[in-house]
Formats: sequence, structure tokens, C-alpha cells
Amino acid sequence: MEFAFIISAVIVVGSTAYIVHLFRRDHKIRSQGRDIRVRVEDVRLVSTNDSGAATIKFRLSWHEDGVIRYAEGRDTISAFHSSKVQKGCEVDIKYLDDGHILFDFDK
Repeated sequence: MEFAFIISAVIVVGSTAYIVHLFRRDHKIRSQGRDIRVRVEDVRLVSTNDSGAATIKFRLSWHEDGVIRYAEGRDTISAFHSSKVQKGCEVDIKYLDDGHILFDFDK
């Protein structure tokens, strides 16, 4: 019985810690990230869920200091915004570094 209690506590604490990590990550990107307009070079659908949100893998490019920069990543976006992230389209992002990119559809 104690074993089941310990496993349950680990699962609850781990899930809560992961959710807190995601909120802190998004807050850091929103507060410290730069606003950049990027071009979608490539986008591929990885999966969808029951609510219509799509997980995509993307490659973005933009000009910075006379050099073309590239960033790749994976993100889940709502079905409402999925039409804005297509190959050749330009979108706004919050960019902190290559591992911390957040699409900004509110503009």
C-alpha cells in the first residue's frame, strides 16, 4: 500500500513540476524574447489531437545583420492559426534562442 502511495505522489509532483516548468518557460520567452518577423521555409504536420490542435515541425528564416538565420523547432498550434503557418508565409515570433521560440499570433 505504501508503494502505491509513493508512486502516486511521484506522478502528481512530477506532473505539477512539468506544468510549472512550461509556464515559466513561456513567461521567460514572452518577457525576454525579441519580436521577429520570419518566413516559414518548411512545415510538416506531426500529429493532431481531438480539439483540432496540430503539432508541427517547422523551419524558419530571417535576415539579421546582413546574414540569413535559420531556426528549426516543433510546436503545437490551434487549428484556427494553422492556416497562418504555411510554407512561404511570414509570421511573427518571440525569439529567445533556437530552443525557445514562441509563435505570436496576437499581432
